[in-house]
Amino acid sequence: MNDQPPESLLTRYVLENPWPVGIFLFLAGFALIVVWLNRGENRLLIAAGVCSALMGLTFLLAWLVVTPGEQARDVVHQMVTNAERGDVDGILASISPDASIHLGSLKRPGQNFSQLERSIRSLGGSNRITKNTITKLRAWTTGTDSAVVQLGCRTETGQSWTAVPTSWMFKLERGEGDDWVVTRIAFRSLAGKEPTRLLR
Repeated sequence: MNDQPPESLLTRYVLENPWPVGIFLFLAGFALIVVWLNRGENRLLIAAGVCSALMGLTFLLAWLVVTPGEQARDVVHQMVTNAERGDVDGILASISPDASIHLGSLKRPGQNFSQLERSIRSLGGSNRITKNTITKLRAWTTGTDSAVVQLGCRTETGQSWTAVPTSWMFKLERGEGDDWVVTRIAFRSLAGKEPTRLLR
């Protein structure tokens, strides 16, 4: 199932990732200057200046505005770091006590926090991570106080003989004190297949 929410072009390509627009404006301004050098028309130079100003404004906005998606992505990244360290309490500190875990998709019925906590606590014991690589970390802003993050990892644990790819989706909401907490986790795939149970 597809958990990816619809995207705002302004958020995706200006506030969170200004490089495509910035590079386009730079190339457009450069091309206009080249043509101006050949033709000498002042309007081309003015247009190049407008492109440069818009490019600067794009990067300034991206630097000044931290979107909910970016904040949520940072929380999930820190959770992965804590998981690699076996810091179970650090992971749980980012998760709401009312959170649920879902197999396959965020849209499916979930299991309660006790099941989620049991799975997380295994990272400090039987499923202790020995090596981990993040293969995907992407976030979507879904509202002023909510976001969804997609995570992909290749992970080795004390019980695995090789790195196993997994993928996850996290729904996060802004809590009290401007802190972001995970309210839903979807265990989407294990070694390319939809999981039938939680990690234990």
